[in-house]
Amino acid sequence: MYKIKVYVAHGYYEYSVPEMDSALEHAQVISERGSYRRSRPDGAVEFHKVVKVKVEGAGLESEYPDKFKRT
Repeated sequence: MYKIKVYVAHGYYEYSVPEMDSALEHAQVISERGSYRRSRPDGAVEFHKVVKVKVEGAGLESEYPDKFKRT
């Protein structure tokens, strides 16, 4: 199971996806659109501006780890 975390201005929303390929596809689409659509239990739909997206789960390690440098 893979957890997708969508960070917005006031926190983050998270949900799970069973396969790595699906999780990465979800994250990429959300990042490209820059907007997260959320269906609420009362039937309303919200749209939130995305700050960042994270995918967590097994097998996501990179053979080419990078380092962040502040400029």
